[in-house]
Formats: sequence, C-alpha cells, structure tokens
Amino acid sequence: MTAPVWSGVVTMTPDRYAAFARLAGAWLEEFRCCPLGLEEDSGREEWAVYIVVNAEGMACYCGRTRPTRPLQRGAAAARLHRHTTGARSKREEWAKYWVLPLRPDTPDEFVDWLERTVQARLGLPRQNRCWRRA
Repeated sequence: MTAPVWSGVVTMTPDRYAAFARLAGAWLEEFRCCPLGLEEDSGREEWAVYIVVNAEGMACYCGRTRPTRPLQRGAAAARLHRHTTGARSKREEWAKYWVLPLRPDTPDEFVDWLERTVQARLGLPRQNRCWRRA
C-alpha cells in the first residue's frame, strides 16, 4: 500500500452529516445518515454532494455530481467509480462515502456552494490535483 496523500483532518460523523443536511435545507431530497462502502450503490439521485472517508473515518475528499443520462445507478456511486478507475491511490485510501442527495430541480449554483462549504468545513483542498502526487 502506498502512503496516503491526504489523510484528512476531520472525522465524518452522523452529527456532522446532519449539520451538512441542514445546510442543504429544502434542496435535500433524502436524509441518509450512514456511509456506504465504495462499491455500494447510492440510490437514484441525480444531483448530490458526496464526502469520501478513509478507513479511519477521516474525510479525505468532497465532490459533487451533475445529472447524466441514462442514470443506471446513483450519480454519487457512478462518479466515485470514475474517480477510482485506474487510480490506485484512491482505491487504497478511500473506504466509504456519505451522500447528500439533492432534489432534481436544485440550482447548479447551490450545488457548487454546498460543495465548497462542505469542503471548507472539513478542511479539504478545493482541487485534489494540486495536492495529489503523480
């Protein structure tokens, strides 16, 4: 196993998830208080902000989805699959993910704001390519 390149600084907890869900407000489609394994399907959401944690539960990445058609599985699960395909360090580091599924009519600007806010509150870099080794 390679050395982790981002071990996280904040543990993701159900209380922290609840706080992020409150930030999503009326745009939150469904409250999901438990993390999923990387291979687990996230549901049928189109818009979402997702938080990836390592085996210790430390938040190590936060991203967002954009609607894609046709939707075969949850957008968060599909996006994570694209992240980890061919990326050994991510497959080794990332253990689970939390999903904030958002309503289909959520404005793109709000999804961007929520992603940036969650990243800031978790102490995560805005763009991983700035800190991830080649």
